[in-house]
Amino acid sequence: MSILRHLLSLCCLFFSLNVIAIDPFNHLQRQSEKKPIEGAKIQTTKCAFNEPSFASESPFNQLKLVGVILYKQSPEAWFLDINQQLIVVKQGQRLGQERYLLQQIHKDSVHLQYSKSGRCEQTDLLDLRF
Repeated sequence: MSILRHLLSLCCLFFSLNVIAIDPFNHLQRQSEKKPIEGAKIQTTKCAFNEPSFASESPFNQLKLVGVILYKQSPEAWFLDINQQLIVVKQGQRLGQERYLLQQIHKDSVHLQYSKSGRCEQTDLLDLRF
């Protein structure tokens, strides 16, 4: 009986030493998955705009709308890029590589204007809700 107990404890010890677990609370061991972003392909615009542009090195489909601040004078929309950096954009400013124009900011949505397929004179509206 004693030999069986020692054998069982050795098997448990051997099994537990060979199992490698990832600690979910240790940020150094986390594996980040790179998921392909579905949606519109990146369009390159050659238009010259006078408005200030933010996050011009990031494609628009990689930016995430995380909140809005509704000031009376100048409301703001908050975006996060893939590096988790906060980008604060006000009405009338442009955003992303595609240079989307931020037209209106509401408490539950943001209205953007962008040029279709690189043509500056043809624009379309995009409504982001959260």
